[in-house]
Amino acid sequence: MKLSNCAQTSSARKQLKDLRSLCLRVLSTVLNKYEDYDYDCYFWDFFFESVKPLIDAFKLEGSSSEKPSSMFSCFLAMSRSHWLVSHLRREKNQVPNIFSILTVKTASKAILSFILKFIENLLNLDNELDDEDSAIKTVLLPNLETLIFSLHHLFQSAAKW
Repeated sequence: MKLSNCAQTSSARKQLKDLRSLCLRVLSTVLNKYEDYDYDCYFWDFFFESVKPLIDAFKLEGSSSEKPSSMFSCFLAMSRSHWLVSHLRREKNQVPNIFSILTVKTASKAILSFILKFIENLLNLDNELDDEDSAIKTVLLPNLETLIFSLHHLFQSAAKW
């Protein structure tokens, strides 16, 4: 009987994790499709409160998976929009954690590609914004040291192959 309860609990956790992932994929699709929509602050408070455990474990899980997570797809969508980019600063370590995955030797090519696209989106966005709202000033500059270190590590590792 005890084993059955354990199996049920494990199955329920997997179903909840799959449901959460599906919700984040849907949200990522909405963020990509309506990137210029100014979402309410209440929405972002709720979003970040509900994904806090995912953000805390993001670097570890993001670097060890074969493909980018649904959470990462949301961050990538946010990096494309001048309305959403500022929300990437809500969690202090979020952007540095994304950049530092470049230093993980076991990170898949799909993950590395997502990170480089994330950086490219921020740079492209910076060209579109005025100086006051610059993605460079709000997201990249505070994390420049981590970005440079991570890119240096990535290029040094690639040169050894």
